[in-house]
Amino acid sequence: MPTDSFNEHSVVCDKTAFKYYRTPSRYLGACPAPPLFEPDPRYRRLRTAPLITEVLGLPLHVLTDDVKKRSHGETLRFHVIDPELRLGHTRETVHGFLLASPELMLFTLSRTLTFNQLVMAMYEMCGRFTLYEPTQRLEAELVMRNASELFDGWSRVVSESGKPTALWSRPPLVSLAELKNFASEIEGTRGARLFSRAVSCVSGMTASPLEAQLSMLLWMSPNLGGWGYRNIQNNCRIKLSKSAGLLTDMHSAEVDLRVLSPDGTQEWILECQGKAIHDRVGAGTRDALRATALQSMGLNVTMVTSSQIHDQDKFAVLLDMLSDKLGIPFPDKTGRQIIAENNLRADIFGDWLALSNEPTPAELKARRLNNRARREHGHAPKR
Repeated sequence: MPTDSFNEHSVVCDKTAFKYYRTPSRYLGACPAPPLFEPDPRYRRLRTAPLITEVLGLPLHVLTDDVKKRSHGETLRFHVIDPELRLGHTRETVHGFLLASPELMLFTLSRTLTFNQLVMAMYEMCGRFTLYEPTQRLEAELVMRNASELFDGWSRVVSESGKPTALWSRPPLVSLAELKNFASEIEGTRGARLFSRAVSCVSGMTASPLEAQLSMLLWMSPNLGGWGYRNIQNNCRIKLSKSAGLLTDMHSAEVDLRVLSPDGTQEWILECQGKAIHDRVGAGTRDALRATALQSMGLNVTMVTSSQIHDQDKFAVLLDMLSDKLGIPFPDKTGRQIIAENNLRADIFGDWLALSNEPTPAELKARRLNNRARREHGHAPKR
């Protein structure tokens, strides 16, 4: 048995833990426990275990407190971390091994993602959405078990044509408050400052990647690529008047983004109309009724599409409207800030699903240089 083997104290972290958290429990339940604790020369049985081949992939990222055990193997990859950081931040799994908590997982993930990608991962873990695409073999296994529609708190979003997408709705896995508390706990630890700055870039709980993209562009500072406007509220619940409630058959409505004026006396509601989560059968009608109900109460509502956020000229029109209606000052950006915005847009409008992919050596080197450029608060990325 190799010396860098798994044991009962090993904690799965980094990309492996991220993939585990992204996988709906119905798929995890279809995979038997892998032979992590059994004698397995050259990991022959481990490499063919369904949980590995269909969900987690290789290498498996594992925490260790022994510097001598640090490794970059093809099967197990050990990361050195202070054992005190693990206290209270591990979870048991149905597969018999320990899993880093979402906040500890994000901390270990910060070493292999760009700063913007780390913020994206935080939005996903704090949000009511995730990205997951099951393999054909795993999907067939669920069909055979008649468990495709198993109620486990996860719901797969389908397009208007009824085609399943990679987007899933599920309860948040960690709160923003828990991330902030963890950031305080790890103060002084290598990488803690970067993690804390990333947490400060999360505005709140979002329900889709589109809402997260819009929030990042508005909330993050200009030096990091956003517009630095912090007077916003994500998924804010508004009590409806009696007449407005008749339109929706609801007593309250949850709005995607509530933007307040600098003095807090005025507000504007932004409703995201993304293809992935809102453009499904019936959703358009419900969104329209909700908007009408809010407008009947004198509230201003603007529907925002993916193309309006993705296209910089169209997004500028949205900023001009908010500036005019709410008196929000959006100053002109410097050359460095424009570069930062281009980098931010490249990340958030890239393949969100690929966040859990293993980076190539070249990508890993570039990401480490990117994160090193963030060593000072507000520092723009090096060119």
